[in-house]
Amino acid sequence: MTIKWEALLQVFGATLLVTVLVVTLFVIGIRALSDEKKGPAYASFAGCVAVVLYGLSLIVF
Repeated sequence: MTIKWEALLQVFGATLLVTVLVVTLFVIGIRALSDEKKGPAYASFAGCVAVVLYGLSLIVF
């Protein structure tokens, strides 16, 4: 049994990037809600939902 280190690093990098993206979008949404800017807040939360649903679709299908 061999470990494909390059593939493992690619998965790690993609996971790290997507995690940072979702957290950043969520923080932007929270900041926008605290400034009472509902449009950008809802757009940020919608981005979070889109990324999570895309990830779930990759797992399920």
